[in-house]
Amino acid sequence: MEQFYLKVEIKEQRPDFRVFKAFFFDDDFHNCDSDGDASPVYSRDWTELYMRSRENNQWFDIQCIEKDNLTFKITSNTEENVYQIAYFLAKETKGVIINSKNQIIDANDVISRMGNFNLEEKLLLAEKSIWRKSSKDNPFPNIQKIK
Repeated sequence: MEQFYLKVEIKEQRPDFRVFKAFFFDDDFHNCDSDGDASPVYSRDWTELYMRSRENNQWFDIQCIEKDNLTFKITSNTEENVYQIAYFLAKETKGVIINSKNQIIDANDVISRMGNFNLEEKLLLAEKSIWRKSSKDNPFPNIQKIK
């Protein structure tokens, strides 16, 4: 199976990993398998994230490859998925996207390679994600607390 990749050098903390569900799968609660090292679950310092839909063939993998530089490698089975996830990670962390020749890629070039993807709509879904509200005091903001 062919795999595509890009790198992202991040400048700030990552979002709660669950926000990627809203962005990539259009739903905070999309039926997918995920794996990573977010501990505790609301952590913004994770370095590994894998998500695969149980409903279609979409998946992506994010791995920190240089902990000191905070460089992450984004991998997937389609070029479009890689550009989508790399764009979102870079946007969320004020980072830059780097190609296989270690050259920074212009944001407009990244957007043009996303395929049939409504970026504006996806960013809005991610912005409204319930997981943005996660914290130490409320790691699962989707569950109503009983007082």
